[in-house]
Amino acid sequence: MQTRHSAAMAGAFCLALAGTILASPPGDTVVEQISEVSYRNFLDNLLFTHLGDSRGIGGADHHAARDNIHDLFLSYGLETDFETFSYSGTTGFNVVAELTGTTRPGDIYIIGAHYDSVSNPGADDNASGVAGVLEVARILSQYESEATIRFIAFDMEELGLIGSSDYASDHRNDNIRGMISMDMIAYDPNDQGRARLYGRTTPIKQALAAALTEYGGITSSLLGALDASDHAPFEQRGFSACLIIENDVWNNPYYHQWNDSVDTPGYINYTYATDMTRGVAGWLVDAAGVLAFCAADFNGDGAVDTLDVLSFLNAWNAGDPKGDFNGDGVHNTLDVLAFLNAWSAGC
Repeated sequence: MQTRHSAAMAGAFCLALAGTILASPPGDTVVEQISEVSYRNFLDNLLFTHLGDSRGIGGADHHAARDNIHDLFLSYGLETDFETFSYSGTTGFNVVAELTGTTRPGDIYIIGAHYDSVSNPGADDNASGVAGVLEVARILSQYESEATIRFIAFDMEELGLIGSSDYASDHRNDNIRGMISMDMIAYDPNDQGRARLYGRTTPIKQALAAALTEYGGITSSLLGALDASDHAPFEQRGFSACLIIENDVWNNPYYHQWNDSVDTPGYINYTYATDMTRGVAGWLVDAAGVLAFCAADFNGDGAVDTLDVLSFLNAWNAGDPKGDFNGDGVHNTLDVLAFLNAWSAGC
């Protein structure tokens, strides 16, 4: 996140929405596949979040992290590209992946997170949000969606929301129906399971709060404007957007510090971050009309039968990415056990 604005905390109120919506079958199907193991792999191993790493502009690891994000999106079969911009003589790179809608492709939903840091590892700020975007993209890329979904890793947020401002300007004529910025979602030292949602528009915050409760077990506080993350340029263009951020953000002792790192003991709460990701995934599924099917129906023929077992084993033996059923980045017997458990349960 770019800057603290503690005054924006005034007027906060808690929204207890448990029971106000029911999880949809597609939402349940997707959320069940969101994996803490996979999330942790992204955060620990692909985004340069260890002590001494730096994704700051000009930092040793900025471009490598950018390329890892791009290559992961591409490996999911998503249409992926760099959208470049210039700032103070430096080229910035937004990494954009798209799942094109099947029946209403002109309606666009975005989840985004900034991958640059303040010349530090930036594990929470904001590799935590990027890992969430990557994990949602990993799962949703397996399905069709009625509306178009864009997964974006923004650059130069820490310099003043530069990448997201450029993107929102370039796409000001797009029909963006909703945008969520995932920024600092992994610090929850007391396991409170709470989130803060900032933004000018209430309906999107209410919908996200409901999804966080239903799909992630997270309780949300709805707050007003906070122009300190990548949702703000979208709001300023008139789009419905909001920020999801950890509840203890204003008490995070590692904020913009050298030890904002996965190596700092007791710092990153992976379970909490995964639950936050589950809530965002559930919101996106229901908003965009994702047509999720049962994970055990591996060949997608509408039936869970022995043909699915054969299809899975063929993919697993061939090293096909779909054979990594549990999403931990490797093909091993744990994938077979996970698939057989899902298949035995009928989903």
